[in-house]
Amino acid sequence: MSEGDQYIDEEKISLGYLIKRLVFWFNFVLSKWLTIGVGTVGIILLVLAWNYLKPQVYTARTSFVLDNDGGDGLGDIGSLASLAGVNLGSISEGSVLFQIDNIQELYRSRRMIEETLLSNFLYRDKEYKLIERFADSNKLTSDWIQEGIRLEDFRKDRTEYTRAQDSLLQESVKIINEQFLIVGKPNRKATILEVGFQHRDEVLAKVFTEKHVENVNQFYLQTKTKKSLANLKILQNQADSIKQVLDESILKLAEVDESIPNPNPLYKTSQVPYQKVLIDVQANGAIYQEVVKQLELAKVTQRNQMPLIQIIDIPRYPLPSNRWELFKTLVIGGLTGIFLTIFYIFLSQIVNAALAQEQ
Repeated sequence: MSEGDQYIDEEKISLGYLIKRLVFWFNFVLSKWLTIGVGTVGIILLVLAWNYLKPQVYTARTSFVLDNDGGDGLGDIGSLASLAGVNLGSISEGSVLFQIDNIQELYRSRRMIEETLLSNFLYRDKEYKLIERFADSNKLTSDWIQEGIRLEDFRKDRTEYTRAQDSLLQESVKIINEQFLIVGKPNRKATILEVGFQHRDEVLAKVFTEKHVENVNQFYLQTKTKKSLANLKILQNQADSIKQVLDESILKLAEVDESIPNPNPLYKTSQVPYQKVLIDVQANGAIYQEVVKQLELAKVTQRNQMPLIQIIDIPRYPLPSNRWELFKTLVIGGLTGIFLTIFYIFLSQIVNAALAQEQ
């Protein structure tokens, strides 16, 4: 027999041996069906116990994107796109104040979180402060009472808060930032900003997310349109003042005209008062026309600079939690149980075979 024939025979023997071993292990696993069944049931029970005994944590999320419909005012509102991660090329890149990283820090800022904690919300037809719900849910009420602070004290005006209240507010902000608040983009390439809150209290998670997004977006709008709004108010006041002066000059022109019903065209001096008032009317009219034009342009600029934030998803009851559904739990527990039990059987058989060869 040639060397090539010997090589082919050895390959056939190896393949046959492999098939026999596979059949052997398959039959061996089937013979252990009772062990596999018991082990799988045990793993399923453990997974069920772990899933339903662990603390249930709810997650409320709000995602939004800027509705970019600026037209000619795109250059004015380009920096607003950073609020929702929208990439407008060189326009958004020119803005530093409201880039996406800064917006995320704004959501984590002490001022914004404190404002949200001190927001009012209705629960079962009764108004509460969010900080009251936060303290109750985190079992902080008794500790705060020991500090001499009751939850009702936070219903006072913010300027009347004591040093102890300010300290508790700062500690609450720190806890929220470290444990509960979620701020970021779903992925690096997404143009969507996501804000969320994780907590065992489902109501707190939902209400905090809604109030926080509302407060931060309102602050953002006021900050971005502050200059244009001040300019708009100045122009509006000027327009009102000039309109009043114009009305008075028109009335005065009528009075002068009535005082000389039939002027003699040969006496030019009698027409001077009328001509003076007429010049005032024409000047005031021209000024008023120009101011009104600038006022309308300022209104357009104000509208273009207002960030149009398009909400995509809002939190709704029931909120998703960290607990799996029953079917999902059974499937995961069953597959895990089968895999671990078969692995244990294989490992035991290999160890026992190795020990038998040593003897």
